[in-house]
Amino acid sequence: MQRIKLYTGLLLLTFVFLQCKTQYQEKEVPFTITEKSYFNWEDTTKHSKGIEIKIVGNFTTTSLGFSTIYFKNNKFEVVPIINGNRFTLVGNTSKIINPDLQLTKSSEGEYGNQPINIEKIPFELSDNEALVVYTINGENFYYKVKDMEQKESVSY
Repeated sequence: MQRIKLYTGLLLLTFVFLQCKTQYQEKEVPFTITEKSYFNWEDTTKHSKGIEIKIVGNFTTTSLGFSTIYFKNNKFEVVPIINGNRFTLVGNTSKIINPDLQLTKSSEGEYGNQPINIEKIPFELSDNEALVVYTINGENFYYKVKDMEQKESVSY
């Protein structure tokens, strides 16, 4: 009788743990992406350049939030634009191009140039992948967007 209770208890615990694991793995993303694009821009008068990224989609829950997109070693802070059950995320980076750089073929001619400080993002992404950070009821989740479409660069 003791063995039957023990086996029944172990079987019940195994079922509970497997059920929880299955539910976690089958969780679906509560949105779909309908548009994903980016373009490089450069403002020669202000000596700056950057990237603008745009992700558009539809969502299925009201407890959804978006905060950050990681793309091409950049972190984009985003505020979603909501219209019905449709969202638009737009992020922009801007970097100053130093016009005082001495660009020559020899290292002696570039003496005095400061090295560029490049901050690494905490994710490994390929060139056409972005990572969207979204929240559901305050808990962070991550979604990788593949095959970002590159639009024509803009220079003004």
